[in-house]
Amino acid sequence: MTLALVLLLGAALISIAAPRMLARLAGTSLPPGVLLAAWLGSLGGALFLGASAVVTLAWPDHAPAETAVEAVVRCFTAMSHAVQPWITETMAAVGALGLLAVVVRAGILGRRYAREQTRLRTYHRDVVAIVARSRDNDVMWLAHPMPMAYSVAGRPGFVVATDGLSDFLTTGERDAVLAHERAHLRGGHHLIVTTCDILAAVFPVVPLFASAPSAVKTLVELTADQHAAHATSTATVCSALTVVSASTLSQPAGTLGLSNETTLRLRTLNLSWRTRWPRLSYATAAALSVTMPMATALAGLAVISASVCLVATTV
Repeated sequence: MTLALVLLLGAALISIAAPRMLARLAGTSLPPGVLLAAWLGSLGGALFLGASAVVTLAWPDHAPAETAVEAVVRCFTAMSHAVQPWITETMAAVGALGLLAVVVRAGILGRRYAREQTRLRTYHRDVVAIVARSRDNDVMWLAHPMPMAYSVAGRPGFVVATDGLSDFLTTGERDAVLAHERAHLRGGHHLIVTTCDILAAVFPVVPLFASAPSAVKTLVELTADQHAAHATSTATVCSALTVVSASTLSQPAGTLGLSNETTLRLRTLNLSWRTRWPRLSYATAAALSVTMPMATALAGLAVISASVCLVATTV
């Protein structure tokens, strides 16, 4: 029971405190990819810790790592062992039912979102294939004077771009726009955004999940900007972003494109530093977003346990 409580406290800390902490970090010069990894780590960590707490409660004997945790909070463990077994069993049953309800709801909503995304992708592919002037590898070109581009996920995904890109942008700026859209496809950004939307629908009152869609949608755009800057240059991406953002064309639903939050994106491009080992940085950010709340929960419980021991020895 002690381990389950630590896991629940960790999940609660992530769910409540993480959005505020990550929002503060968004105003720093941290690379957007690191912040995106921290968001995804927090989302996955909250789900993992919550589910693990239920599994731990239902474990027939001492769950793995239970002994190690109990050694840190001995007095609290002694109190928890005094709890009647039926209370723990009831908590485990309620937790299992809650977990089952979450899985069922997530499955229903996930299937609904998947059908809608498939419908949108099929519509885009069929319509664009008819009206496209030409196709260049993964890019479908539309004969339209306004500069615009967006990406559509799929197997394979593709980019839709207008002739206006060539008319209004230099070759380097056009390449930067296409690099941005390809970064969305390679990074699986459409799936990430859709997953956040589903989690927000499943847990609408939990701050972490309710805040994730808007924050993650912004971060995937900023991350794609960074990839485009790496492929061309920061100045080129800034110039292309300024031109394309002035376009009056609306972005189709279910797609990702280079056309929103221009001021924030220009500032991030000029302020953010590039990591030398991006994958290691992303893994570290995701790991810290889970381990830090867990360590905080365990430390808090240890303080409570020490207080209990102190009171017990003085009585």
